[in-house]
Amino acid sequence: MFLLADSIRKTANILDGWQVGNLVIEDGVFIQLDSGDLMPVAPGAILEVCNDGQWQRLSESDIEVKTIDGWPAYAGMDARFFVGGLAI
Repeated sequence: MFLLADSIRKTANILDGWQVGNLVIEDGVFIQLDSGDLMPVAPGAILEVCNDGQWQRLSESDIEVKTIDGWPAYAGMDARFFVGGLAI
């Protein structure tokens, strides 16, 4: 059931103009697509991560946040960025 709901949410995001995948922060900021390809997130793009079921918009300073072990705090999370126009 959860897989179907996730698939529907992902499809809705894509139809709304978002690029979706997992956030990768390593020598830049990327979204890892289902195919495994890395798509760079353009500077100034609207970038959000799914945090406890809610989309949380990240600022450039949020990208720099590290865990206590020194890893990027938001890396690996479900993420999306907007690829054109203005997100509503």
